[in-house]
Amino acid sequence: MTKPLHLIVHVPKCAGRTIENHLDKHLGKNRFWTPGKRFRNLPLELFARKYDSRPPGRLEDVDAISGHLFGKSIESLFPDRQIKRSVILREPTKQILSWYNFRMMRYMSEGMKPFPFALFVKSFPKNPTANFLLERWLELPWTRHGLMSAETKVALLDATLSEFDKIVDISRADELCAWHSGYLGIPTHPERTNTSEQWVERTGWQPLQLRDLTDQDQKLLATRFAIDRYLWQRWALKQDVAFQPSGAFDDIRAELARPIFEIRVKAARRRGW
Repeated sequence: MTKPLHLIVHVPKCAGRTIENHLDKHLGKNRFWTPGKRFRNLPLELFARKYDSRPPGRLEDVDAISGHLFGKSIESLFPDRQIKRSVILREPTKQILSWYNFRMMRYMSEGMKPFPFALFVKSFPKNPTANFLLERWLELPWTRHGLMSAETKVALLDATLSEFDKIVDISRADELCAWHSGYLGIPTHPERTNTSEQWVERTGWQPLQLRDLTDQDQKLLATRFAIDRYLWQRWALKQDVAFQPSGAFDDIRAELARPIFEIRVKAARRRGW
């Protein structure tokens, strides 16, 4: 019987870095693989496969793969291996707040400027977790998944997530790490890395909290996470919920306006707001 191959899909701001660093520390470069970008100077959303498919060494030595870039097609490199798939999901409002705070601290660490939360949100696609899974794991170019209805996306993602062995809320990230580590024969308790506290100490940024959001911020967020909230409740919390789609016209309008806000973000992080 061949040894299992562990695939940990790393949705941004869902504690994936701690697990990756734990696997890298205890498995080493040949047994743990974090695939890099397939193209370094081209927009990845235009292509299907986003990752560099060259392994760090012999394929038979690889025991675990994690990262933001690899997709389901990586399984074809291991036709005789039993695949164990996992992913961490998170409540969408807390996730986007974490995303914002991390980006602001990263920009500050690089000598750039912070800017308002609302601008950051408007520069992001609606349902960023769903879009991440469609683009990265299922390797769909934007020209395809961008034209899908919300109902089509949900049906596709439901079918996809039903193939995963473990889907947990971020509060159970340590449990997930222990589950993989037990199979791999390495220590089960990860050391915390890439934490908000570490970034705050480095940059002096005061993280935006839920209580700090304005009424306008709350109103903006209420329209942006219909699919992500459903996926989190249905698959991470194991709740019996039905998907309630938002207005398709509003989604199209927000996506058409997003490039304008992306340009504003690029200007704001260099010159300030």
